[in-house]
Amino acid sequence: MPKLRLTTQRESIFNNEVISKFELFNSLFLTLPFYKIKDTGTLLPLFFKSCEDGIANGQKPAQIIEEFFAKFTSYTDRKDITDLLFRFIQYIERQVVLFDAVEDASFTKLNTTDEQSTLAFILKKNADNKPMLAKIEKLIDELSLRLVLTAHPTQFYPGSVLAIITDLTKAIRDNDITSMNALLQQLGKTPFFNKKSPTPVDEALNLAWFLENTFYFAAANIQEEIDQNLDEYNLETKKILELGFWPGGDRDGNPNIHADTTLEVSKMLRQILFRCYYRDFRVIKRRITFRGVEENISKLQDVLYKNAFDQSCEIHDISDELRENLNQIKETLLKEHEGLFVDLVNDLIRKIDLYGNYFASLDIRQDSRVLRSVHAYCRQNKPISSLYPENYDKLSEAEKLKLISFKEATPVYVTEADALIEDTIQTIKEIKGIQQRNGEKACHRFIISNCQQASDILQLIELFLWNGWSKDALTIDFVPLFETVNDLKGAGAIMDTLYSNPFYKAHLATRGNKQDIMLGYSDSTKDGGYLMANWSIFNGKTSLSEISKKHNIQLAFFDGRGGPPARGGGKTHRFYASMGKEIANKNIQLTVQGQTISSQYGSVESAEFNIEQLINAGISSGLKEKHNVLLDAENKALLDEMAEDGYKAFVDLREHPLFCKLFGKAFSIEITFSGKYQQSTGKTKWRRRNEAGRFAGD
Repeated sequence: MPKLRLTTQRESIFNNEVISKFELFNSLFLTLPFYKIKDTGTLLPLFFKSCEDGIANGQKPAQIIEEFFAKFTSYTDRKDITDLLFRFIQYIERQVVLFDAVEDASFTKLNTTDEQSTLAFILKKNADNKPMLAKIEKLIDELSLRLVLTAHPTQFYPGSVLAIITDLTKAIRDNDITSMNALLQQLGKTPFFNKKSPTPVDEALNLAWFLENTFYFAAANIQEEIDQNLDEYNLETKKILELGFWPGGDRDGNPNIHADTTLEVSKMLRQILFRCYYRDFRVIKRRITFRGVEENISKLQDVLYKNAFDQSCEIHDISDELRENLNQIKETLLKEHEGLFVDLVNDLIRKIDLYGNYFASLDIRQDSRVLRSVHAYCRQNKPISSLYPENYDKLSEAEKLKLISFKEATPVYVTEADALIEDTIQTIKEIKGIQQRNGEKACHRFIISNCQQASDILQLIELFLWNGWSKDALTIDFVPLFETVNDLKGAGAIMDTLYSNPFYKAHLATRGNKQDIMLGYSDSTKDGGYLMANWSIFNGKTSLSEISKKHNIQLAFFDGRGGPPARGGGKTHRFYASMGKEIANKNIQLTVQGQTISSQYGSVESAEFNIEQLINAGISSGLKEKHNVLLDAENKALLDEMAEDGYKAFVDLREHPLFCKLFGKAFSIEITFSGKYQQSTGKTKWRRRNEAGRFAGD
C-alpha cells in the first residue's frame, strides 16, 4: 500500500528530524540562568506522570496536585505551590516555541508538493496540446486566491516571540548551538502576554508581522514561479494572489475599532510596506552602480525613504511613479549592461504589482442592525427626510425596495448621533480618503454581517451616496454575510432580488460583474447545530451559484477558516479541489486566523507551500474532466431529514432549563474573552482578560 509506506516514511523523517532534535535541544533549557530552572525542568516530567496516573484513577485535579507536592516536593505554602505551577506553564510555553522552531527548520523535508498537481507539471504534460494550453490560460485568468488575516484570541505568539522563532529556526537549521543558547535565553526573558490589553492598532501591528516577514516574500516568490512557467509556453500571466486584512476594519468583531483606528491601520500598513520596498531598494542601489541609472536611483531613494520613514510627507498613490523609474532602470540594464542584476529590479516591480501602496486590502465589517440604525438616523435629517415616510421601518421589504431611490444628497445633521452611528458615517467618508492615498484596493469591501434582506445592502449603498460618494465613482464592493440557518435558506432569494435591481445591476457592471458573498460558520453552528449548519451552507452555496450563473455574475465565496474548510473539510486545499461543478469555485477566498497563521504561514517556506497548495487546488479542480458525482434527489432528501432531526435535537438541548447549569458546571466557563464581545439591548459589553507573568519578562 503506497499511501501507508509514504505515511511511515514521513513519520520516520518526523521522528528523526523533529522529535530527536527537540529532545536533544530541550536539554539546553536546564542550563539557562533563570530562577529555579533546574527544579522546574526536573519536576515537570514527574508532574506530567502524576497527572496521567491520577486521571486514569479517577482523581480530581485538586487531589492530584496535593499528592504530587506531598510526594515530590517540600512545598507546603500555597504561594510556593502556585509559583511552581506557574513556572510549569511558562516552561511549557517556551518548550512549545522550541518545538515549533525545530519543526519549521525541517519543513522542506517533511512536506512535499504533489508534483502532478503543480502548474509546471500540468503545462509540461500539455505542451503539445494547444486547446488545453488555451484552457489553462483562461483558467489562470479567472482564478484568484484571497487570504484574509483576522485577529483572534487563539493567536498565541506576540510579534517579539515570532521573531525569536524565525531566528531560532535558522540557528537549528545551521546547527548553531551558540546562537541557539543565546536565543533561548532571550526567549526566557521575553513576555508572552502584555500586562495591559492591546489596542486594536496593537493587534493590527502584531498581525502585520506576518505580512512583513513571510507573505511579502512568499507571495512574490510564487508569482515569479507562475510568471516563469507561463512565459515558457508563451501564455499571458496574471496576478493570482491577494491579501486581505481585518484588524482595524472589523467593527463587528471588535467594537473598540473606530474611524481613527481604521485610518491609523491603513497608514501603518502602507508605511510597513514602504519599509519593505526600501529594504529591497537598498540591495538594488548597492549592486547597480553603473552609468545611466543615477537619476532614477536618486528619485527612488528620495520617494521610498520619505514614504517609509517621514510621517509628515504628502501621501498619495505612487505605484506608477515607482514602476516608471524601475522600468527605466531595467531598460538601461538590458541595453547597456548585459542585463546585469535585472532580476533584482524585476523582483521589486513584481512586489509593487502585488502590493501597490497598501500591502493588504483593509475590509470594513459592520452588523446590519447597526447599519439600519444609521439609515434611520440619516432619514431624520434634511433633505433625506423628504424622501421617506415616517413609518418606513414598519413597511414590508417589497415596499422598502420601491422607496429606495439612490439619490445623492448631503444631509444636514442637526440631531446628535450616538457614537456608533457617528463612527459608521465617519468611516464611510474616510474610505474615500484611504483610496486616494493608498489606491482603490487599499479599502474597497464593506461586509454586512447578519445580512437578512436585500434592503440591508441597498440601504448601505444609500449611506455612501449621502456621505460623500457619487454614483459614477462608487468604487466599493458590497459583501453580504449570511450567518444563521434562516439567513442561509433565504440567501438565494435575496441575491436574486439584488441582481434584478436596476441600480445594483449597473453597479456590479462597473465592478466587472463580480460578487463576493461571505457565509457564516460559527453563528450558523451555534444557531442550528453542526449538521444543519454545514448542510445549510452547502445548500446556500449551490443556490447562490445557480442564481449568480443565471444573472451572468462571477461569484466568489468568502469562507471563514472556522467552517467546512477546517471542520470536516480535511486539508484546506483538498476541500477546494473537491468542489463539484454545482458550486462556484474559480475564486478562493478564506479567512486565516489564530494559531493557524503561525502554524501554516509562520515562515516563508511554510507560507509558500500552503499558498501553492491552494493555487494548485484551484487549477486541478478547474481542469477536471469529470467532477465528483452530484447528490441525487434521494440522498438530498435523506440529508434534509437528518439535518432537521439534528436541528431539533440541538434546539431541544439548548432550550432545556438545566442545560446552562450543566454546561457551566461541566466546563467552569467564565464569560470573559480576549477579542470577543457580547451585545445586549443595543449596548456593547466588552471585557478583556489581562494575563501577566513572573517568568523573567512575563
